Amino acid sequence: MDTYDTLPYQSTPVTQTHPENLAVLGFLHGVSPPDPSRCRLLELGCAAGGNLIPMAWYLPHSHFLGIDASTTQARDGQALIARLGITNVEIRQQDILQLEAPLGEFDFILAHGVFSWVPHAVQEKILSICGENLAPNGIACISYNTLPGWRMRGMLRDMLLHHTRKLESPTDKVEAAREFLGSLKPALQGFDAYSAKYVSYEAEHLLTAHPSYLFHEYLEAINQPLLFSEFAARARSHGLQYLCDLDLQSMFPSVLGDKVVAFVEGIGDVIEREQRLDFVRSRNFRQTLLCRAAQEVERTLHLEKLDALAFFANLSPPKKLDFRRIKEAPFSAPNGTRYPVRHPLTRAALLYLLRVYPEAVDFDALFAHAQKRVVSNGDPRYANDLYPLRGELLSLYAHQALGLAMGARPIARTVPERPRACGLARSQADAGLGHLATARHETLRIDAFTGRLVSYLDGTRTKDELVAQLTSDIIGGRLDVDGATDQSEEKLKSRITGTCERLLSVLARHGLLTQPARDMPPSTS
Repeated sequence: MDTYDTLPYQSTPVTQTHPENLAVLGFLHGVSPPDPSRCRLLELGCAAGGNLIPMAWYLPHSHFLGIDASTTQARDGQALIARLGITNVEIRQQDILQLEAPLGEFDFILAHGVFSWVPHAVQEKILSICGENLAPNGIACISYNTLPGWRMRGMLRDMLLHHTRKLESPTDKVEAAREFLGSLKPALQGFDAYSAKYVSYEAEHLLTAHPSYLFHEYLEAINQPLLFSEFAARARSHGLQYLCDLDLQSMFPSVLGDKVVAFVEGIGDVIEREQRLDFVRSRNFRQTLLCRAAQEVERTLHLEKLDALAFFANLSPPKKLDFRRIKEAPFSAPNGTRYPVRHPLTRAALLYLLRVYPEAVDFDALFAHAQKRVVSNGDPRYANDLYPLRGELLSLYAHQALGLAMGARPIARTVPERPRACGLARSQADAGLGHLATARHETLRIDAFTGRLVSYLDGTRTKDELVAQLTSDIIGGRLDVDGATDQSEEKLKSRITGTCERLLSVLARHGLLTQPARDMPPSTS
């Protein structure tokens, strides 16, 4: 029984694996990366293409190949590709072990959520494919569970495997595991041991996690975490070397304090240094970038490199924003995480990026806009402080609060009179996936009402006609909305009008609305 056919993995964009971000990380480390807008990308274990297909849609001049052993997931991905009518992406149902040459040369190779969950022979095949098929300046990204940190999660896996040992089907195992977690959590509340607190925290997370994550992470027959140093050695045997990790902040020991800096001080070997940092952090998961062993890699990040890149960010400022002094001001991400920003020039830059999001702005233009605001609304003495601006921007990028791109890219952000969602968004809404892939390769969760609205955004209806159609659907019982039956038609229509205005604004802000002339499947010429 293929468990991925029985319980398909939730297939959504993995934002940091986008070729634009991989190219930026390569560039920052001295590797001359391939052009992400005209690249060839291979994804091993692509599931239903939730990560791969949005890349292909928004990068029409690049070409993508996905491989997945699951018949169900590959079929679902192939069906979405057919609905979209794009020809620059292919998903094949195939066992990785059976992949034979010639696959061709790829600028980027991804294996996300595969390596630790397959036998050793398949792991070696993944590394072999990277070693044989990666372009000379290409970048591979492989994720895996790491020791010794994963041993803490392993305790919970042992408990769940024992509790579900007599059950056969994945769905039965998930149901039994959730019942066990629900009773385990209160039983642990009276214990002060760190292990009990950790298991309790993980149990709480798993109770709300997607069933596919719970099963494939904790209940699959195979889950083989390994030391980072072992992974690096195995990669080296295939002609590959460690470049960096997607979680860039983890490579800076100063984030963890002076004592950690002292713990790794004087260690010149990057592999041993990273291994020691894993020990300190009890790190349980890595997303590692590899490149050819012959590549010259810069281990020191030079801030001046930022001047050649473009920036995008969706960080909201505090209510009162001061451009006159150096003082921490908390900027908030959409998920509520706060990031302290000290310098007036950086605050001015983030304010501008918020206004134009999701567009990416090149450094010179961003610097000019920030300078102008600091001069007019703050202290002009800070208007030329390039070094602290670069430093804070890099720190925000390392914390994944700000995005970097190889170049500026305009993205439509207006709401036309007859709104039109891009073809990918409409197809995802029609398929009832419960999410949309944004222009920034993020996952936008949607409810049934939003999904119905998006399915109607084909450019033929005005905003008033959209409201009328949705109101009719609700009154006719074709769409459920909480509290709708208790309202008059007039009040319901007023409520739907406000909701539609808000949702259209959100969709536009994520680059999901297009101008009428642009809503065609991307050209692959």
